Amino acid sequence: MNETNSTTETTTTATEQQTNAEQKQEPTFDEVLKNKAYQSEFDKRINKAIETAKSKWDEEAKAQADEAAKLAKMKADEKAEYERQKREQALADREAAITKRELHAEAVTQLTEKGLPASLADILDCTNAENCKKSMEAVEKAFGEAVEKAVNERLKGSTPKKGTNNTGDDSFLEGLRG
Repeated sequence: MNETNSTTETTTTATEQQTNAEQKQEPTFDEVLKNKAYQSEFDKRINKAIETAKSKWDEEAKAQADEAAKLAKMKADEKAEYERQKREQALADREAAITKRELHAEAVTQLTEKGLPASLADILDCTNAENCKKSMEAVEKAFGEAVEKAVNERLKGSTPKKGTNNTGDDSFLEGLRG
């Protein structure tokens, strides 16, 4: 009789655990969207994203139309000069991006060699070598000061209290005195 009860209890417990596990599973995205409030919020966010993208596309199309109109008004030599300036600007932008990447990589190397977190390179001004060097020195100094302050705080303990007022109220001291 006890064996039957034990088997029944084990089966019931296993069934309950399986039911609990099924209840704990997170609902799918489609199941969540069946709720009208979630569906409404989702629709609002999608519509906002579409509006943002559309306004960006409209701005780009307007800029291209303005560019075409500007070029149509220019003479041949003005067009050539304008295109040359445009290419020079694009080249300068690419060179600046390459310089920034190289300086960032060098900063990561230097920070790692100094035992500092490489992630600090992300906050450095890597527009040119001089700015990168200055910002690295400032970050290194600030990081060192912050570490020193944290270490000092941890090493600081509470100062011990100076002598106690022995009025005879302490039973432990009375026991020691005899």
